[in-house]
Amino acid sequence: MGALQIVGVHGIRQGASATTEALSRSWQESVDDALACSGLAPVAGPVGLTVPSYQGVYPKTATRYMRLGPDAARAAGDEPVDEEEEAFILEALAAYAPSAAAQEQDSPMAGRTLGAGRLTPRILRRAEAVDRVAGKGVTDRLLWLVREAHGYLRHEGTAAAVRAVIREALVTTGARMVIAHSLGTVVFYDMLTRGEVPPAADGGPGVASLITCGSPLGWLAVRKGVHTAGTPLSVPAGVEWTNLYAVNDPVNKGRGLSHLAVGVTDVRVDNGRLSAHDVHRYLDKPAVAEGIGKARRH
Repeated sequence: MGALQIVGVHGIRQGASATTEALSRSWQESVDDALACSGLAPVAGPVGLTVPSYQGVYPKTATRYMRLGPDAARAAGDEPVDEEEEAFILEALAAYAPSAAAQEQDSPMAGRTLGAGRLTPRILRRAEAVDRVAGKGVTDRLLWLVREAHGYLRHEGTAAAVRAVIREALVTTGARMVIAHSLGTVVFYDMLTRGEVPPAADGGPGVASLITCGSPLGWLAVRKGVHTAGTPLSVPAGVEWTNLYAVNDPVNKGRGLSHLAVGVTDVRVDNGRLSAHDVHRYLDKPAVAEGIGKARRH
């Protein structure tokens, strides 16, 4: 029995040391644990998981370098938020907590250091309002995702380079199963809608099984970049789509995608309260092991 090849599509904040080898090894360990704990390892057989790193082609936004300090961020070629990105961030935060915009105060947040000198007063006011509605510190985590999503959705050259990295992994491994996390779910959904996933040898869908985890596709600002307004999210015929969402994950707000999509099976999981968006909290779930076992049988 040959190894079942799977390609993983990672999200943001991987760090400079997150090479393809390191990411693949890390994801593989979590998936192997899930298969062993579920008793499905014999059914799945050998599994090979490749997670291609696209950090080398991704824009170095302020949020990626915040922990290194302002000098490092400037050295990385970072630029402050411009008007177009400001509008994107404001729309994304308003969609995340619709009632927050009406509660914004006139003065910017006091004492906040996240993005100081880069995030605009309007963003800071809205972030403060979102925190009052969604919980203190929520926007500290969300702004990482929002700025990285903007980097993908609004810079076609970058987006094309990211998709090319994923496509190369699919071609090289021959994988017909994909597991995507966070921004990676947006990247792969974009590939599907663009028809950029290489077809199978028999002309059928190149990827027959898709598992998305902690997806921000529920955000209007994100969907607008990869999806036609007024129609439900969907994947091509022949692709079995399972979406895992965690109760306390701030990215999906504890809600799945079935209210916005057709052909998706939502699976609610419990990743705890801390680090609920962490990819390994998703990968160790029985639903992932079950999906792998099903892919093997097909």
